[in-house]
Order: sequence, then C-alpha cells, then structure tokens
Amino acid sequence: MTDDAVAEALAQAVRRGSEIRDVDAWVWRAAFRLAAGELKRRQLRPVPVANVDDRAMEELGPDERLDIERALATLSDQQRACVVLRDVAGLSAPEAARVLATTAGTVRVQAMRGRRRLRELLEVRDA
Repeated sequence: MTDDAVAEALAQAVRRGSEIRDVDAWVWRAAFRLAAGELKRRQLRPVPVANVDDRAMEELGPDERLDIERALATLSDQQRACVVLRDVAGLSAPEAARVLATTAGTVRVQAMRGRRRLRELLEVRDA
C-alpha cells in the first residue's frame, strides 16, 4: 500500500508539473494523505512503518513488530508523522517541517514527545 501511495503521488506530481513549488514536500504530503485515506477506507489507523530498515525489521519477531505498530498507532497524527519523517525517513527537522507545513521547532518537540511515548509503551512489555 505504501508503494502504491508513493507511486500515485509521484504520478500526480508529474501531471501537475510546474504548479508545484516544492516537489519533495508535495510528494511526501500527498503520499501520506493517500495512504491515510486508504487506511481509513479499510477502517484502520495510519501506522507508517513501511520505510523502516528491512534488516532491522527482519530481526524483530512478529510480536515485536506488532507491538511497534500498535505503539505508533497510539501517537497523535502529528507525533507519528514527525517520528516517521525524522527517524524512519531520516529527514532533518527543517526538511520534515517543510513536508508537514510547520516549523522545525514543532517537529523537534513532537518527535521528542512521540519517542518518549513509544519508549514508555514498549518498555512496559519488556518489564
């Protein structure tokens, strides 16, 4: 589904051509919106973990992967987007801010809060 959303976003960007000022940010936003719409259609909450390093995910067992997905699903949309863009996609705070149409400071704060919440949720299971 993630690949489909990215492919569709890129196709839409090509069709729009020079209308788009910041192609990278536009494609990211469009892909997130398309994927979120598909998940909503399927009655699921958005859990963007598809870009995680495949080797790291292979090392996790199915239960651990499910725990991470469930933990991500508990974050606010903004926290989840900030965590994913910063920690999964590897964007800087200013780059993520452009994608989310917000400030770098907001991205840093929301990512920090999201990470803190993920640690709390995932440490409970380890205890």
